[in-house]
Amino acid sequence: MNIIRNVSILFMLFVSFLTYGATNPKANNAFLKGETLEYRARWGLLTIGHAQTKIDSKVYMVQSHPCFKIEVKGQTNGLASLFYVKDSWGSYIDTSDLITHRTSRSIREGHYKLDEVANFDHKNKRVAVSILDQKKQTFNEPKYYDIPENVTDLIGGFMLMRLRDFSDFKKNDTIKVNGFFEDKSYEMSIVYLGKEVINTSRGKVRCLVLRPIMPDNKLLNGKHSVDVWMSDDDSQILMRIRAKMFIGTFNIELDC
Repeated sequence: MNIIRNVSILFMLFVSFLTYGATNPKANNAFLKGETLEYRARWGLLTIGHAQTKIDSKVYMVQSHPCFKIEVKGQTNGLASLFYVKDSWGSYIDTSDLITHRTSRSIREGHYKLDEVANFDHKNKRVAVSILDQKKQTFNEPKYYDIPENVTDLIGGFMLMRLRDFSDFKKNDTIKVNGFFEDKSYEMSIVYLGKEVINTSRGKVRCLVLRPIMPDNKLLNGKHSVDVWMSDDDSQILMRIRAKMFIGTFNIELDC
């Protein structure tokens, strides 16, 4: 069942974390209030999970900043539901400069539970991460971590990439990424591979193709093992992710 848990991690992370760091963003027309997108994850011919991204129709105040509220939810189903996974990630993104002010995670994977809240202090370049004590049902004292300037979180990164202007990009141009996840900051490179027309649930769609350079790990089959397709239009919707693992190829695709 470690296979299913690893796929669930990819499912949640790749819907968001492969897409950080937009600079010189377009106008916020890609942020469609109330927008909901549905995805499915397949291992070969088997559908093993579904995910949803949602932008709330309201604007929230967080640390005196007006913010978009964005959620990503995912869970296993079918045969994969033998290993129960139901995760929910949330992010509050500044409506003006699109940096992250607060994130939350609710992780339910088998018997494992985690509830976490992170508050970002961009002025002092640090983030406070608090974890819920499952027995007491109260949050522990926060731990503090240093962060780069204007860092974003996983989900905020996904929305930022939808605002990046790729019109001047050439094949093999590289995007440098700074992000924060769990307890550390990291840097990643994402290579622009050009455009491609693919078959989707919405018919044939011309897409931008991106390839994150993955660090060494025990799950993915090499540093060029993940490709990402986003629609080549104003919304730049995530259409497909393909991950080549040691245990086979997994696809995450738009399902609406």
